[in-house]
Amino acid sequence: MKPTPTDTQTRKTPILIPVLILIPLIALGFYIGPNLLDTTPPALTVSGLDRDQHYRGSLTLRITATDENPGLASLTIKVDDALPTALNFDDDEPISWTLPTASFADGPHTFSLMAVDRSFHRNQTQHTFPFYIDNTPPTLQVPPETLHVGQGKTLALFLQTDEPLSEVTGELFNKAIAFYPTDLKNLYRSFMGISVTYPIEKYPLTVTATDLAGNEGVKIFQIRVTKTSFARGGYITLSPQKQRIMMDKSKGREDNAKRGEAYAKADQESRQLWEGKFIRPTEGRLTSPFGKYREYNTGVRRHHYGTDIANVVGTPVYASNHGIVTLAEKLHIYGNAVILNHGQGVSTSYNHLSEIHVTAGERVEKGERIGLMGATGQATGSHLHWGMVVKGVAVAPEEWTERDFSSLASVGLSLPNGGQR
Repeated sequence: MKPTPTDTQTRKTPILIPVLILIPLIALGFYIGPNLLDTTPPALTVSGLDRDQHYRGSLTLRITATDENPGLASLTIKVDDALPTALNFDDDEPISWTLPTASFADGPHTFSLMAVDRSFHRNQTQHTFPFYIDNTPPTLQVPPETLHVGQGKTLALFLQTDEPLSEVTGELFNKAIAFYPTDLKNLYRSFMGISVTYPIEKYPLTVTATDLAGNEGVKIFQIRVTKTSFARGGYITLSPQKQRIMMDKSKGREDNAKRGEAYAKADQESRQLWEGKFIRPTEGRLTSPFGKYREYNTGVRRHHYGTDIANVVGTPVYASNHGIVTLAEKLHIYGNAVILNHGQGVSTSYNHLSEIHVTAGERVEKGERIGLMGATGQATGSHLHWGMVVKGVAVAPEEWTERDFSSLASVGLSLPNGGQR
């Protein structure tokens, strides 16, 4: 017997109902499953901002936030304690966001960035960047007592700033001068030798300082060169052979080329190698002070660019301070000579030695024996010609035995208002 339509419909209904229920459940599972099971936070990167760095002007950040499954739900930023700001985003597309730093006070700030995905767990990634805003150029101060210097002396400049610097340079006498950091906070130091023949007048010192954010401060100081009274007199009689050497310009040029190369190594050394006051390098009688104007039997008249200390041949000669040997050899004019590099443009020389006890490149300590006194080169008797050169200019070495140029306190100086902004 053929089934009736009613019987057929009755048999199909139990099958159709589960199918109709299963399809939505499967679809719901595909949607809920990833959201429920996903525990991977979004990937989040930021460029244009580094932790603990200094910034000024408009700061543009490039932000990339991605989440493969189930995708991003929100991306927010916050500066300091302000309310979070939502950013418009497209998955995988970088976002540019600009922070106008001038809207904030100079000082420390915090930037926070948070990305949240669409999962059931609302996985999130957060980056926090402490940074500094600085839109103000550094202030520059120099103790007024240091703004004058005598002929043949050392100009020691101490520059106080109200913040750390990334670079500081100066120009004086149309020459670039270098400033070096000291052990004191935001205090920088520079040395320059003043020639015995420098004209007596005021000279502009231009200092340019750049802080860690790139702000540049420029200030002009006036340096006054004052007159130094040097001893005059004295007639030096050289033997015919020594006269010929003095008048042979090629000998002098050869000596000076070697000495100049040795002195240049001190300019290239940014470290302070010396410690405290310098010591007189030998025992004996002071026969000719620095700067004395003398005449030779060759007709040459000139200042004496060192300090002469006389004693018997073989008297020990010691290093005036810690340093590195940059020259240790026999020269035409200066005889057996040693030059020590003390760093930051400061050198000392020891000339007319009978013996040299050190070699180039060797490090020596203050008070260490470096040779013996003699009468080699253009010397008329046994003595040590002791010289000091600062940034390529001969200066009075005795000044460095009387003053410790290491810090402001050591020379009895202070900055106005404590050097604060």
